[in-house]
Amino acid sequence: MHLDINDYNQNQIQSALAANIQTAIALWEAKDWPTYKSMRDVLLAMIRSGRGDEVGIEQMQFIYFINTHLRHRFPGQMPDWRAFTAELPAAHPAGDKA
Repeated sequence: MHLDINDYNQNQIQSALAANIQTAIALWEAKDWPTYKSMRDVLLAMIRSGRGDEVGIEQMQFIYFINTHLRHRFPGQMPDWRAFTAELPAAHPAGDKA
């Protein structure tokens, strides 16, 4: 994970600042882990570089999508990318995506 905000260009920063839970769900439905990870990394770099005041609740929901909406649906421990790209187990229906 890149921790330096200078590793990202202005377009990457603006895209990440526009992220919300709907963005996370759309990326999950497309199984687009690289885009999700890069946007999450930008947001985390902003927080770590002292620009956390630009990151709002919507972006925090995007960051925590895996833990709050996906991880608890799978037994045992698995890397974030695996939870993100896996189909939901049949025993745990998705329910409301909100």
